[in-house]
Amino acid sequence: MGHFYMPRNTKENKQKAPPLPYCLSSLQKAASARWGMTAQQVLDVAQRLYEKKLTTYPRSDCSYLPVEQWDDAGHILSALACQPGLEKAAYGADPQMKSSAWNTAKVTAHHAIIPTGDLPGTLSAEELAVYEMIATAYILQFYPAMRYVFQKIQVKAADTLWEATGRHITESGWTSVTHEDEEDGQQEKEQSLPSVSQGDAVACAAVDIQKKKTTPPPRFTEGSLIEAMANIHRFVEDAAAKATLRENEGIGTEATRAGILETLKKRGYLIPQGKALVSTRLAGQVVDLTPQGLKDPVTTAKWESRLQSIAEGKDSLEAFMADQLQALPRLLEPLLSGQTSIRADGPVFPCPTCSKPLQKRQSETGPYWSCFRKDLHPDGKPVFFPDVHGRPGAQKRGPEQTDFKCEKCGTALQHLKGKKKNGAGTYDFFKCPNCESTFNNQAGKPTAREEPKDSGFNCPDCGKPLRPFKGISKRTRKVFSVFNCSGYPACKASFFEKDGKPNFTPK
Repeated sequence: MGHFYMPRNTKENKQKAPPLPYCLSSLQKAASARWGMTAQQVLDVAQRLYEKKLTTYPRSDCSYLPVEQWDDAGHILSALACQPGLEKAAYGADPQMKSSAWNTAKVTAHHAIIPTGDLPGTLSAEELAVYEMIATAYILQFYPAMRYVFQKIQVKAADTLWEATGRHITESGWTSVTHEDEEDGQQEKEQSLPSVSQGDAVACAAVDIQKKKTTPPPRFTEGSLIEAMANIHRFVEDAAAKATLRENEGIGTEATRAGILETLKKRGYLIPQGKALVSTRLAGQVVDLTPQGLKDPVTTAKWESRLQSIAEGKDSLEAFMADQLQALPRLLEPLLSGQTSIRADGPVFPCPTCSKPLQKRQSETGPYWSCFRKDLHPDGKPVFFPDVHGRPGAQKRGPEQTDFKCEKCGTALQHLKGKKKNGAGTYDFFKCPNCESTFNNQAGKPTAREEPKDSGFNCPDCGKPLRPFKGISKRTRKVFSVFNCSGYPACKASFFEKDGKPNFTPK
């Protein structure tokens, strides 16, 4: 198939230092990738390990250690050498070695998460997995760098340069304990190349053409999303904003990011699919409706800069809040005016009063539909509809106003008709909205109800006669008997029946 010219063959000795100990976000990313744990699960487990005095403070944003603690290494490594699963790695560590993690100048409020040297007792599977990750990362700081030869070969064929790269490990170093991070984009492929010299003529042994398609970037896992939140400056082009976001903690803090993700999942914006997080249609609608300024990390950077100015006395909190209040009407106007709305999945049902989409809501008793655009309703009131197999049913209406007058106070009566909530039949009567007197419905007209007979017992609260009453429990559907005070509504005393008498014994 022909011979080709090799203009370049280079070999370079390289090394790779062990990864730094964990901060919370890097621990969450690693545990998510390895075990599929959620960010909140990792935080909860790390907190339990801290409370058991097995590891240091978990909500740290730092991956460095103070040099002053280096003298403790011998004690901690000796303890880890007694822990099953870690003994081999700990025994092979050199406590005299000092990795780049030991740098007091780079330590923030809290140093990296490391083991304390106390041996664990009984741990859950999750606790043991996270503990071993933290302990292994610490042990690696006492292993040498991994050393390798990086080779690059270029071959010229038909005026085109073809390149092959490979790597040959000469000293495994810390990789003898654990594998390199598979998500590390800088990792060169372990591949041995033939021994050739620059200027050699080489033969083409075979040609293989493969048809492939580009693929989208992988979906975020909880761990990689936590990392992106902590390093949001990577997604910003504005130089000043990038610098501000790099200096601060990004979106949220080490202690709050897991909670943010849990809230997004509970509100239906994110759903787990395997280890990945997938945004829902609702999330897409919210993002589309949110003004650009509120979802732009540059806004966060600007606010951080102003808050720093407030801390330095160059700005005031009052001025900052005044600017936010002034901007709110402009930001919220599209939503408040009804120009835009978030629609639920599935068909859209218009409000019969204003033609705007009805919103499906959830109450303690079940789903229902409503429209709260009161400014578009003639009576200025919201409207409600029951949910019937996923669709709005007949509109729920209030009591019907009548021309009949209450015999006691002269107020216009209301006509109430419907099904009883306890499922024990229907009701059809008239009621006074003022004095709450009720009347039977006799051929469409209100008639006085027979006054309940007094029981012969008086109310201990107000002294008026008690009257017997029977009802049906909403919860158990069983009949119950009580004695109600005749002074209602001024006195709302009520007593359960016991042996034919009111039970005055306090519950």
